[in-house]
Amino acid sequence: MSALILQTIQTLLAHRLRSMLAMIAIVWGIVSVLVLVALGEGFYQVNTKAFSMLLSDTQPVWPEMTSKPWQGLPARREVSVTETEMRQLERQPAVEGISVIYQNWEASVSDMQGLGLPGYVRGVDGYFSTWRKQKLISGSRSISPNDILNHNRVAVVGWQLAQIGGLSLGGELKINSIPFTIIGVTEESEGGFRMDNDEQQVIIPSSVFTDIWQKNPGMLIVQPAEGISGVVLRKSLMSFFAKQQHFDPSDNRAMYMPDFSKDAKFFTTLLRGIQMFLGASGAMTLAVGALGVANIMFLSVTERTREIGIRLAIGATPGSILVQFMTEGGILVLAGTGVGLLLSYGFVTAMTVIGIPDWLGIPQITLDAVLMALGVTAVLAMMAAYFPAKRASKLTPVIALGARG
Repeated sequence: MSALILQTIQTLLAHRLRSMLAMIAIVWGIVSVLVLVALGEGFYQVNTKAFSMLLSDTQPVWPEMTSKPWQGLPARREVSVTETEMRQLERQPAVEGISVIYQNWEASVSDMQGLGLPGYVRGVDGYFSTWRKQKLISGSRSISPNDILNHNRVAVVGWQLAQIGGLSLGGELKINSIPFTIIGVTEESEGGFRMDNDEQQVIIPSSVFTDIWQKNPGMLIVQPAEGISGVVLRKSLMSFFAKQQHFDPSDNRAMYMPDFSKDAKFFTTLLRGIQMFLGASGAMTLAVGALGVANIMFLSVTERTREIGIRLAIGATPGSILVQFMTEGGILVLAGTGVGLLLSYGFVTAMTVIGIPDWLGIPQITLDAVLMALGVTAVLAMMAAYFPAKRASKLTPVIALGARG
């Protein structure tokens, strides 16, 4: 076996140009598959995080307006729920936890010189940062339970608002002429799903929000208990609020509770579809590379017809000829695959270091992608090597010896 491999390597070295062209075809195919799939994986991961609200089992709830009369009460009544009333949900068996959110779109936000900024204010509790999973720049922190308990005048600002107003971490801004210290700035991001206008928000402790404005919460986030489906949770919430706020339990307009499950399935399928398309595009490039290997191997058989005839004449069997050419193809494929893997990791690392748009995420070469590329390469390249080798093994010694080579 070692003699066969040594002889094969000597033959490949004797035909360096042809061997190099075959390797380049395999290398290009491997690089195409892995880099495209890595980009697809990064795109999938970053957008999955961006659509985390759709893909999670948390349920947003917005109090709105009744559309039906109920027990002598008229329709078109505004539903306004206090935080204390919302907190009663925490005792419901279907609920694991809640986050009460206050919002004021008409708040006055300005820099310390009094220059108005296009931002709005959101008052949050301690659960908000756990649910929202916002990425903050280095050195930042989220609103903490101590900030809420001590009524600390601190704020986390959206990255776009920070850029517009020249706001920085550790600096200050004014809300209704009251100074707040900036303890956090969200990371700049592109694309994805956003709730309201997150990049221009100012997040402050809910206790401070209610100190400034006497408003009821504008939104509620509910985390279901383990094993509770979205359908069951929404039905339980509607029943709870209908009893508490005195409206028809079938009045879906009284409390707006969107069902994101269908959207989540659509977006997950869409993102995976994009990833599969990129992988398929790379696989097509790899298939073209395999055709290149086949053409070069057929050329090798044609050029070495006389050599094959001599070997057959001195006792070589068709099987040994088949093995010889299959071994040549296998070595070319292994060498090309190895170089392709190294270059793929190099390209992905370079893209990570140089930087690509945020909406593409961080390219990742996964084990599944490597195994897929190796599997496709093995099948296509071995098929490309087999048919020329089969043709070589079936040559008639007399005809082969008479060929010019």
